Amino acid sequence: MARNVFFSFDFDDVRAVNVVRNSNVVKPKTGNLTFRDYSLYEQVKATDESIKRAINAGLEGTTVTVVLIGGETWKSYWARYEIAKSVERGNGFLVIDIEGVGPGTTPMRGSNPLEYLALYPWESRKGFGIQEWNGTNWQSYPVLSDAASCYPGNMMPSRPMKLSEIFTQRDHWRAAQMFFGTMVDTAASATGH
Repeated sequence: MARNVFFSFDFDDVRAVNVVRNSNVVKPKTGNLTFRDYSLYEQVKATDESIKRAINAGLEGTTVTVVLIGGETWKSYWARYEIAKSVERGNGFLVIDIEGVGPGTTPMRGSNPLEYLALYPWESRKGFGIQEWNGTNWQSYPVLSDAASCYPGNMMPSRPMKLSEIFTQRDHWRAAQMFFGTMVDTAASATGH
């Protein structure tokens, strides 16, 4: 069964992202893939609300979010929004470094954006909330204050946990491309998809 994948990235890294998304692993010249790319290809130039609507629509029907990390991705408001909406959907995650990928000036190595978002269990009801690190402390994520119980029970945190503690798969694109389809399938299966 083909998986539907959303690629999350900082638009400043679009040239490196294009190398990944146009590679033979993501868009082969022949043969069928085990996944389909549902991400937004072009930067949306509009209001914040129209960008959110475009991201929400792009995530519809996806089961895995691949976070392509360059030097500043962790700071990107829109990458964090895409990650939070992916959590709300119950998507699995792959984190792929794109340091040194692409033509010209290439992205630097960056921090994992999943380090800056966390799940915390509700004590009063079933499910969990989403928190964001603001540089000083953890606070409720300002756009999505909570999410339903969308992950299998074994993935539900019993204490506040960074997303990077739950979704630990992180590789560089050069290593990941050999097994990318299998990695996508594993990430989807781990979340019950």
